[in-house]
Amino acid sequence: MNIFSSFSEMNTVRESGQEISLTIGNFDGIHQGHQKLLNDLVEYSRKTKTLATVLTFDPHPLMVLSPEIPFQRIMSIPHKKKILSELGIDLLVITPFTPDLGRMEPETFIRDILLEYFPLKGLVIGEGFRFGHKRAGSVADFQRVLSPEGVLVKAIPAVEDATGRVSSSRIRELLRAGRVKEANQFLTRPFQLDGTVEEGEKRGRKLGFPTLNIHPTPDRLLPASGVYVTRTKTSKGWFNGTSYVGKKPTFTPLMQPVIETHLFDFSDTLYGQYIQVDFLEFLRGDRAFPGPEALIAAISNDLQQSKDYFRENPISQGD
Repeated sequence: MNIFSSFSEMNTVRESGQEISLTIGNFDGIHQGHQKLLNDLVEYSRKTKTLATVLTFDPHPLMVLSPEIPFQRIMSIPHKKKILSELGIDLLVITPFTPDLGRMEPETFIRDILLEYFPLKGLVIGEGFRFGHKRAGSVADFQRVLSPEGVLVKAIPAVEDATGRVSSSRIRELLRAGRVKEANQFLTRPFQLDGTVEEGEKRGRKLGFPTLNIHPTPDRLLPASGVYVTRTKTSKGWFNGTSYVGKKPTFTPLMQPVIETHLFDFSDTLYGQYIQVDFLEFLRGDRAFPGPEALIAAISNDLQQSKDYFRENPISQGD
């Protein structure tokens, strides 16, 4: 998958004579609904011998248009790139979202951005997609402007279950409630946090439970504070374990949450190394314990529950 960071880079594609099939969106989480759309895009691109192309933005438009409202991503940009590549996307255009872009009228965006830079054969878009100034643009605008230019516009309906539409907002709500198992069903993969291992207070090691500590960036969504069954990818492979998310209220509470992960049959520190933590199941909420002994007993129980989970749901360490 090739990655461009500006509209102007698309000129190289146009000059080559290659046409593209395009979709536009943030695709945070790349959930079931996103996957349906992206699979349709790839299928169409293969039939038409065009490049399956995704246009997305960083920062997220909400962070620019409504900076007073905290926005948290379900997935990191590197993780998004990885999943898009695995789905068969040929070209990813990830460009900054600016206030000027947010103020564009829908037709201006279509003519001055899409038709100017993108050699379009087809546009595959979610039927509820909104764009342009005050989100005034819709699929109808794409059809009105692009169809006379010979561009096919294909609208894809949302994916729904018995309780409603599968959406990134819904998944965020589930994660904030600690309902990772339900969120994972919509994501079709485990919710993941990643980061560089930092040296902590070594309190876990002193208690007999060494951990790898990461601090995701402030724009990353964290699941509800508590303890989870997790699997972690390190430079040495995948390891089963248990993770804590929270501010450690038993001791001096932290200002910001930390993610502490204990891996089974693993004792290396891995300071400065990048790891990925997959969240599989919620075990219990966060709480302050009366002292170290009570905390040790609780952690021992958490680890046993995690081991029971993996015994009942066997996963190869290398998977």
